[in-house]
Amino acid sequence: MTQSQKRRPQVLGLLLAALLSLAQATPDKAAKFYEDALQRYEKGDLEGATIQLKNTIQQDQKMLAAHLLLGKVLLKNGELKGAEAAFEEALKQGVNRSEVAVPLGQLYLQLGERKKLLDELTLTGMPQSIHVDILTLRGSAYAMQGNMAMASKSFAEAKQQNPNSATPLIAEAPLLLRMGEADKARAMAAKAVELAPSNAAAWYTQGVILHALQDVKGALAAQEKALAINPKQVDSRIAHASLLIGLGREKEAEKDLALLVEQKQEDPRAYYLTGLLASRKGDDAAAKTAFGAAVGLVDALPPEVIAGNEPLLMAGALSHRTLGNAEKAQFYLETLLTSNSKHYSALVLLAGVYIDKRDYNRAAPLLETALRAKPDDPQVMYLMGSLQMARKRYQLASELFEKAVAKSGTSSAVRELGFSQLSLGQDKAGMANLEKAFAAKPGDARAGVQLTMTYLAQGNNAKALQTAQSIISKDPENLTMLNFLGNIKGRTGDKRGAREAFQKILVKDPNFRPAAINLSWLDMEELRFDEARSRLSKMVVGAKDDPDVLFQLGVLELRAKRPAEAMAHLQKSDELQRTDPRAGLLMIELLAGQAQNDKALSTAKALSVKYSNLLAPQLALSRLYMAAGDANNARLTLQAATRIAEFNPAQQVQIGRMNLMAGGIDGAAYNVQKALQAQPNHLDALGLQVEVEARRGDAARVDAALKALSAAHPGSVTALMTAAHVAMSRGQFPAALTGYRAVMAKEPSTANAILITQAQIAGGDIDKALGDLDAWAKKNPKDRNALKALAQVQLQAGKTDAARKSFVQVLALEPNDPATLINYAALLQRLGDPAAVDAAEKAVKFAPGNAEATDNLGWILVQRGNVDAGLRHLREARLRNPNSGDIRFHLAYALAKSGRKVEAKDELAAASTVPNKVRPSAELEKLKKELGL
Repeated sequence: MTQSQKRRPQVLGLLLAALLSLAQATPDKAAKFYEDALQRYEKGDLEGATIQLKNTIQQDQKMLAAHLLLGKVLLKNGELKGAEAAFEEALKQGVNRSEVAVPLGQLYLQLGERKKLLDELTLTGMPQSIHVDILTLRGSAYAMQGNMAMASKSFAEAKQQNPNSATPLIAEAPLLLRMGEADKARAMAAKAVELAPSNAAAWYTQGVILHALQDVKGALAAQEKALAINPKQVDSRIAHASLLIGLGREKEAEKDLALLVEQKQEDPRAYYLTGLLASRKGDDAAAKTAFGAAVGLVDALPPEVIAGNEPLLMAGALSHRTLGNAEKAQFYLETLLTSNSKHYSALVLLAGVYIDKRDYNRAAPLLETALRAKPDDPQVMYLMGSLQMARKRYQLASELFEKAVAKSGTSSAVRELGFSQLSLGQDKAGMANLEKAFAAKPGDARAGVQLTMTYLAQGNNAKALQTAQSIISKDPENLTMLNFLGNIKGRTGDKRGAREAFQKILVKDPNFRPAAINLSWLDMEELRFDEARSRLSKMVVGAKDDPDVLFQLGVLELRAKRPAEAMAHLQKSDELQRTDPRAGLLMIELLAGQAQNDKALSTAKALSVKYSNLLAPQLALSRLYMAAGDANNARLTLQAATRIAEFNPAQQVQIGRMNLMAGGIDGAAYNVQKALQAQPNHLDALGLQVEVEARRGDAARVDAALKALSAAHPGSVTALMTAAHVAMSRGQFPAALTGYRAVMAKEPSTANAILITQAQIAGGDIDKALGDLDAWAKKNPKDRNALKALAQVQLQAGKTDAARKSFVQVLALEPNDPATLINYAALLQRLGDPAAVDAAEKAVKFAPGNAEATDNLGWILVQRGNVDAGLRHLREARLRNPNSGDIRFHLAYALAKSGRKVEAKDELAAASTVPNKVRPSAELEKLKKELGL
């Protein structure tokens, strides 16, 4: 039988007595009900007292004592709004305000109505006997507002009114602790106990302060004294249980929490501690229930009630974080720190929340404050190490983790030390620590996963599989880890085993998204598009708002060469997604591939704002700005990317190369500086340094940078390639060719074959270039880039028939590629082939927003005498890309042909002043002469 069931006969009896007496209401009966209510109140039977007081008021609505006591009972029972109504009714009935002032002030504090308290609760008209209480309440209200100066003043006035009262000391001692005056807080709490040795609140306050000062033994003794005076004091009972848990005396803590249940005390702090104990026992279901009860109580309270209540805010934050509700935990912690910026536990916890969310800029100052307060706290060292790891400052991170390990020796600190050592290239030490952490805690999936991946990278497939299986043996029903095992099997070449693993997961849970997505990757590799589409589509029906499944469908349709369907899925995924930019990036890539540059640019702008702290969207936006000829905005975007990359050398090099493409030489130099600051001998950073100096035109500095690169990485592809590039830029074509051939010998590729070709052409040996590139293309007949390069070189060499054949080969592999169609159409026009129009129209069809494709079609039509049709396309191309001199020249030519000489003259004049000036040609000079320019 539940407690409520046990009380039901008694409560029903009270209600029945009330109903039977209604017809015979008398002051005598009211008095009897009141006396019974008073006795119940004194015994702690708040529900019984409430019912009897309501009975009293039904008998005699004007009994002032009943209204007043009802307010006190409801206040004590946590029914704050009901208590407020009762006190207001008492005042309305004629109770002197001095009788209600103190409990009403306590009520306002609990309701968070601090301004109302300060406005209405003053000393005016109040008897001397309650001045101390009023001043103390005002001090507490000021403190909760963050006005420490006025709080201290109110407490000082209270102490002056009655130096022997413990009340202001009990309220002020925690405030002193918050202000960093620990010694004064300790002394004040001790004084309060001395003045009021029978006051449980005084002992509770002393216990709280001693606990904060890490005097656990003294804190425990103080709370036990408080409970001896008042066994039903909830705050002391919870504090006592918390201390016992910290000491590892969990069985005793359970007894404390059980007593609170017996007393029918539903307190979120107690539920949090109950959840903590359950999780330590491995009872995840009970823990989740308890944490859920804690957040249910806290979340139900009005914001103004919990705003100044630090224990409730911490209970809510801790419980929400344990349940994975980071946003709610963050809200409660930020609320707490708004009124008490020095709350150590809240500082540390909020820093952890920020780190989990990768909000490192907000985590850093919190951790710095915490380190100043407690320089030897291993938890803070651990978090600060995690922060430095995230910022790629691996040496500093490693030092912090080493200190955390020395202080605490926890397996998590050992694990993170291993991660930092791996990042520093200390593979042996890093692996040793990861193995040590995993051995100490075999269920540590984070350590196990990293070990598995490292073994895999080392080619130790057997050990990788063994470690993955070891993780699962500790939690055989963990579908995430079973999915991980399937991935490992796939990576070790066991595709059949991987497929079986994913299928087994989906038998257990048909809606387990990661396994379905991984299975679809296998399907796509084997061109089983229909199976993958069917499976993913069913998942979408069951979860229409799942951005990951929609993204996977988009990838699938791209692989299946269905771009329209792919775009529909990707758009929906991007709309729903909040943390992963992949769908948006793929949309940009798809739009750019279709030459819809305007749409690609607008999509990239939106994505860069949505993911302002991620690198990939900024780089995508910068590339599109460059494609549009907007170098200034490209460089500005790269500045934002540089801040995001911080000390990641690989990312800084990537940004630096893009800076050079956008004309940002100083920006690229800064990228080099940041990269080399993080890793002084970083290969690609040293290579980029040469390129930067070359762009600056300082030959001596180029040679010095090249010397540094070759000394640090002699014989490397990067060193050979960079030296060849320098020789090429200096017109030393034989040396450049030798360098490129050395690179090709080490890393054969189409890109390197093209470099050799360029050096040969520059050296005047175009026939040799054609022969070598043709041989490479024949060796790699499905390499589209090789065929495209061959076609271009053939055009350059005047081998138009050969170029035509090469373009046909490319289009057989990529029939809808706009860039190839544009070049092919231009070639056909050059050959006088009427099919040029069809090819140009196809290019526009597959890239409807592409200015180059539109210009190409318009120019071919004009050259073929269809000026009116061509003019329409050329006007559109000019509007899409007004910075292209060639487009404006083509438009001027068409306008002149149409007799619009004035407009043609304006366009032709602009063609030579826009950023991408018109290329010189005989036709250009002829038109200039015709228009008088």
